[in-house]
Amino acid sequence: MKLVAVVAGKQFNLEIAEDSEREGAFIVAIDGEKLPVDVIELKPTSITMGIDGKVGFFEFARKQGKLAEMNIGNQSFVAEVKTPQEEQLTQILAKYARDGAGPSAQKCITAPMPGKILDIYVKEGDQVELGTVVAVLEAMKMENELTSTVSGVVKKVAVTNGEVVTRDALLIEFL
Repeated sequence: MKLVAVVAGKQFNLEIAEDSEREGAFIVAIDGEKLPVDVIELKPTSITMGIDGKVGFFEFARKQGKLAEMNIGNQSFVAEVKTPQEEQLTQILAKYARDGAGPSAQKCITAPMPGKILDIYVKEGDQVELGTVVAVLEAMKMENELTSTVSGVVKKVAVTNGEVVTRDALLIEFL
């Protein structure tokens, strides 16, 4: 699996693969440098790992369902993990934003199918980034994460947790 991690403003290219020689272990390549990693304990807000023979404890905080901050020892870092495609899209959109041109973005999220709203991670006035998970819709016994179509401010949240919606129902509108 390939990922892009941005920690304290610095970007790292990650490639994670299962270690075929050790059960429950991984080989993580960070900008090409390979490290053996063992997951010792995984909790909702922390992970203890063996990294290249040393034990590390990492705490993390999520914002709107995505990694937002990492704490290592007494240091705290702003952090984000994306797929390479999300990073490429971020760079393309940043270029258009600087040029003052580009395609217009969809200013609302509608239900892609009938279902039930399980979670809403935003409220009116919240600032969100493009691609941020803003809600979860359950449909056909599957949970579907709905992501922001723009970087901007939430204008209106038109649904509540537990509400059943039809296809194309307005869920969230942006300024």
